[in-house]
Amino acid sequence: MCGIIGYVGSENSIPLVLDGIKGLEYRGYDSFGCAIKTGNKIEILKDIGRINKVIAGQSIDKRLSSMSMAHTRWATNGGVTKENAHPLADCSGKIAVVHNGIIENFSDLKKDMQNHSFISDTDTEVLPHMIEEEMANGKSFEDSVVSVSNKIKGFSSFVAMNSDSDSLVAVKNGSPLVLGIRDKGVFVSSDVPSFLNYTNKVVYLFDGDVVSINTTGFKVLKSNSSSHKVNIVNFSPKDVDKGKNKHFMIKEILEQHELITKLANSDISYLREPASIMSLAKKIYIIGSGSSFHAGLMAANILRDFGRDATALQPQDLYNYSKLITDEDVIMLISQSGETMDIIEALPLIKNNKKIGIINTEGSTLSNSVDYFINMNAGHEKGVAATKTFIISAILATLISMFSINQETEAVNDLKLLDINLYNLFVPSVYDAIKKTASEIKKETNLFFLGRGNDYISALEASLKMKEISYIHAEAIDSATFKHGPLALISKGTYSIANVSDRFKELEINNLKEIKARNGKIIGIANERLDIFDSFIRSQSAGIFSFVPQVIISQLLAYYVSVSKHIDPDHPRNLAKSGNNKVDKLFYS
Repeated sequence: MCGIIGYVGSENSIPLVLDGIKGLEYRGYDSFGCAIKTGNKIEILKDIGRINKVIAGQSIDKRLSSMSMAHTRWATNGGVTKENAHPLADCSGKIAVVHNGIIENFSDLKKDMQNHSFISDTDTEVLPHMIEEEMANGKSFEDSVVSVSNKIKGFSSFVAMNSDSDSLVAVKNGSPLVLGIRDKGVFVSSDVPSFLNYTNKVVYLFDGDVVSINTTGFKVLKSNSSSHKVNIVNFSPKDVDKGKNKHFMIKEILEQHELITKLANSDISYLREPASIMSLAKKIYIIGSGSSFHAGLMAANILRDFGRDATALQPQDLYNYSKLITDEDVIMLISQSGETMDIIEALPLIKNNKKIGIINTEGSTLSNSVDYFINMNAGHEKGVAATKTFIISAILATLISMFSINQETEAVNDLKLLDINLYNLFVPSVYDAIKKTASEIKKETNLFFLGRGNDYISALEASLKMKEISYIHAEAIDSATFKHGPLALISKGTYSIANVSDRFKELEINNLKEIKARNGKIIGIANERLDIFDSFIRSQSAGIFSFVPQVIISQLLAYYVSVSKHIDPDHPRNLAKSGNNKVDKLFYS
């Protein structure tokens, strides 16, 4: 996945584009580059490394231009090299392109360009050369981009610049692109928050759209949609600012109680309609990747507790289940970005099903593809590791599930209980226990996270966070299965972190005794200290939402381990916020 931003306006575009691209760094940070149009020339400046490093190294912020575009890359096709960084140009240097996605047929396209010189290993580089060929055959710049958009296959969005044109031309297909409208000019970007310091007027583009932007506005060159209205986005500057926090991750962890309070005190009757559709379903499938998959597991567990046939799947699993899914089944999709490529690619498999989407990005591909769009309203999440979007999506999925089985009163009461009890979680004694534990485990190379039922799903999310931002191998294991193999990994001093809720306390103690007998160390996350714990972090009970305090503790634990190891938790190595990885359908056929 990559981040794109471009601007054409009546003032200097450079500070606006550089400010915007920094807001997209969560989408990738292997390399950075920009294209600057000055007169009838395009200057391309790029290198490997983080954005600020490249800007300082090439004095990009000192340039002047009314038209520029920038790109931050997370490598998917071609290694992390300066040559592979975007923008990429044609042979003449008069056309530059920044791209996000995968061109599936680029090898075939490249074979037809034997007379062109390629400098990179990327699929992107075919785009400027294809535009060059179209223009050599007499087409205008805009018409050439439209023609190229019709020839490429796969989910690919890109923005093209021509040294002889006063417009940028954008193609949206699969990967996100939006426009930001100002009186002085127009942005095109991968994500709305990148330009919200300058405008809250947004036009959401649709797959298949080709648009040009210039100082006076935008023009639709090709589209499958008849509507490109300007939307007003509600925005608070604090959503994209760390404030007094050292990292976005800790800011977003601390925001969770405020978001839960807001949800607990709001009218959530709007959840009844999608819940009623779910109540009539023959079977319920909940689809998500990474943390969103874990949120789906939470909801599926609760539905099964009440006798509903519910299964949580990762998107690639849909290919195995395609012959089992009937039109009477309801699908719930969970995605922070609304652009999870694995889910988008699988949509044709569930085209006849009613779909509920729990999504944090209005106007995204998935939000436009579901029958019932439930906005997380979690605010922009800049940390690569999901925190607040996991918690809010898991709560919303649980609420809808409870509403669908006539348990609305219990769900609402437990949500209010959660809100109250979280005041006892964010207290000095809990922070001290978490920081002490972080110091204790930071040098470990293996950690085990244990639990039963939803406690186990909390363990899955905890182990994912620890892996993502502290680089410690962590494995979540259902406590009931620990003796069936994993116990062999326990030796003197091996750490196991156990989520122990009231429901499974006695069973959990019996499992932990087996670890204790092998001289393993046990860190307990529970409502009370148990004798079997070597150390203890106090959680809080909240009925069906008891997983929330457990996960918040785990988020904080992973954060403090990461910081103690001098790792930047906002930008863990090799990871970006969401990916363009393509599912191999043949494997699942």
